[in-house]
Amino acid sequence: MRKTWDGVRGSSIPHRTPQAVVAQLELTSQISFDVLLRSVEAAHGKPIAVRSVPGSTIPGLSGLWLETEFKSHILVPQDHSELHRRHVICHELGHILLQHEGCDGLAASMPSVFNHVGQRKGIKRMLARSPQWNDVEKAAEEVAYLLSRIVLDKPTAPTSDFEKVFG
Repeated sequence: MRKTWDGVRGSSIPHRTPQAVVAQLELTSQISFDVLLRSVEAAHGKPIAVRSVPGSTIPGLSGLWLETEFKSHILVPQDHSELHRRHVICHELGHILLQHEGCDGLAASMPSVFNHVGQRKGIKRMLARSPQWNDVEKAAEEVAYLLSRIVLDKPTAPTSDFEKVFG
């Protein structure tokens, strides 16, 4: 398990802070979610498939990132609200951008996924939101907040004097 310069598992490149990885995407202040996903795919160097799945597929988890040699997959429970799913996806994109290696608790909580599906399907890396609030999770969450500020719709400025009265 590699450690970064600040103690967070992931890349050994000192530029891998939440602010730096988002800045490296060179995104404008307001973009669509699809543009965000394409930008992260370009930085990641492979396609990212996002799928809403039944909660029983990833029991007890709000999101899961699986990486194979040629593609990454982000799974989110379909019973979450759209806003919650978007945030979870941004969190998983944070793990991707920060090049996190894996999470400590997932192999123990879902050993059959690692031992059976993982080996057969060529999964190189698997991350899920950890129940422990550690540095890895905090960094991915910070990226999620930074990305959400770029993607979330912003209200349009009032155009008439009447609208300006009401903000």
